Amino acid sequence: IANKIALKYVANYKLLQMCRKPWEQRDMQHKNALLLNKYFLLYKELSYSMNHGDIWHVETSIVVWIPIFKATGKHKYAMHMTNFLVNMHFVFPAGL
Repeated sequence: IANKIALKYVANYKLLQMCRKPWEQRDMQHKNALLLNKYFLLYKELSYSMNHGDIWHVETSIVVWIPIFKATGKHKYAMHMTNFLVNMHFVFPAGL
């Protein structure tokens, strides 16, 4: 049941098909609701992984959040997240 709900109410690859329709046939409220649900789930995933100390999921979630912050004009957040990932993978020793 959860998979069916997620496919219907969360933005996925079908969103691009929806955007290719003529302007008069687009359902903008539905599109915005799909994107909002997607962002809520991304936030929930990041919050859950932080609370449970799952650093791998935190890192993968940060990769998704960087373009979102850049698109909304929050360049400092995006820069600090990028610096964190670069430091974790290329600057700090492997034991961290």
